[in-house]
Amino acid sequence: MLITRSDNRVGSGIFNAYRSAIRLVLLGMLLGAWLTNPAAAADNKSSLRRGTANELRSLDPQAVIGGSGGALLYELFEGLVTEDQSGKLVPGVSESWSRSEDGLTYTFKLRKGLRWSDGVPITAEDFVYSWRRVVNPENALRGAGTLFPVKNAVAITRGEKAPDSLGVKARDALTLEVSLEDPAPYFTDILAGFPTAPVPRHVVEKYGSSWTKPGNIVGNGAYSLDKWVPNTYYRLAKNPYFRDANQVSIDEVFYYPIPDRSTGEKRFRAGELDVVLNIPPNRLAWLKKNMPDELHTTSALGIRYLIINTKRQPFTDVRVRKALSIAIDREIIATSILKDGSEAAYNLVPPAMPRYGRNPAPSANQPYTQRLAEARKLLAAAGFSSSKPLRFTLDYQNLEDGRRVAVALQAMWRSIGADVQLTTTGFENKDTSLRNGDFDVSWFTFYAPYADATAFLYLLEANNARNYSKYSSHDFDEMLRAANRMHDPVERAAYLKKAEQLALSAHPIIPLFVPSRTYLVAKRVQGWDDQMDTHMARYLSLKD
Repeated sequence: MLITRSDNRVGSGIFNAYRSAIRLVLLGMLLGAWLTNPAAAADNKSSLRRGTANELRSLDPQAVIGGSGGALLYELFEGLVTEDQSGKLVPGVSESWSRSEDGLTYTFKLRKGLRWSDGVPITAEDFVYSWRRVVNPENALRGAGTLFPVKNAVAITRGEKAPDSLGVKARDALTLEVSLEDPAPYFTDILAGFPTAPVPRHVVEKYGSSWTKPGNIVGNGAYSLDKWVPNTYYRLAKNPYFRDANQVSIDEVFYYPIPDRSTGEKRFRAGELDVVLNIPPNRLAWLKKNMPDELHTTSALGIRYLIINTKRQPFTDVRVRKALSIAIDREIIATSILKDGSEAAYNLVPPAMPRYGRNPAPSANQPYTQRLAEARKLLAAAGFSSSKPLRFTLDYQNLEDGRRVAVALQAMWRSIGADVQLTTTGFENKDTSLRNGDFDVSWFTFYAPYADATAFLYLLEANNARNYSKYSSHDFDEMLRAANRMHDPVERAAYLKKAEQLALSAHPIIPLFVPSRTYLVAKRVQGWDDQMDTHMARYLSLKD
């Protein structure tokens, strides 16, 4: 066959076009792989890849409390107190502290040479600014409740006093003095949480609400935010200004929001992730048998419970609230529906809480059939019957176990004559509906920001922003204050248990179960300790 020059050009053009197309396909594949696992593009750095349940609503440590993504904030910010690799409280930004004999005044000495991640020095004034900021009602920050033990904090959040009346003073650049309303023996536990960590005034005032965006955000933790691709990943880079940077082994940490648990497990088994939080319950048996070294299960200082809107009819009637609570078979939910190590809960404070133990409501000891009979009588006395059933909406968590538990609750309540509609909303919409009181009954999860029973009991304190049930009891609030003045831990725990029973007798919330925490941790991750709740990357290393 005779090929002319023009044919050659045509053939060459087709070949070049084909080659260009191949290059584009390969480039697209590489780009897609990088977006899925950007750590693969940084082979020269040690990279930890973590899967978490959801993207954080904010990177402002004073605006976020708890949540599975909270571990990320512990990487970015450090308070006066922190945890060591085994979860014990140790000095953080402070190098030491002292307490007055009456327990009302703490004096913290800050470490010398501390700097923000942009190199600006950290001083005691940063804590004064940060703590006034968090209790200022104009800012509406969710972390305000953590500082309620500090003098005038409650009055400030109510708008009764000015933020500058808060009991915190900078005696000099490295000395912080804190005055408390009551001794509050758990005060140093609070300071290990990120809501009480400092925020950079020079950055917050410069950028306003945009201060947490990549390129703006400044912290004082072991890592700083380098990049954030919404709904895809956060990339954290080692902070060279961190006070203990020489002891931080891992160069960068990637957090991948993965709401679907099955997807997280699959990505872990494919080698894309080093750590995954929460495993599908139907996979636990297989994982225990086939990957026992990678599977870690711990009891969480958390609770899953239902919030009842006590300001909305018919839930203003305690008989209705009690009927809904005692009609639930929590053991069935924990052992037959979840099957993941979760434990049935009859009170708000989980049994793993140190110095507290179990404190179940009286109904916990009643046979379930007896509770059902009583629930039917309570609804009848409240005016409900087969011709006039109790109708309401349950908003549940949009996860696999949330759906299965919600369906079970629906069936249990149907057996006492309640007609329940199930709905689910996204996190942001749910938060708004709870704050506005726009709900009937709502599923909620809470993990303690510090290891004391009051972390949970304050959820029912009248002034707490997270008291979505709007339960209010002067006696209960006064009992919490009185407990803060007690020094004997046994006496204090017994008194707090009485306070809890007082609140639960009004049934403003319905405890469901204490969730277990299941992790998959790759063998290459070294230093993982199940006793530590935050599992900060600064204490981990990677094996080649």
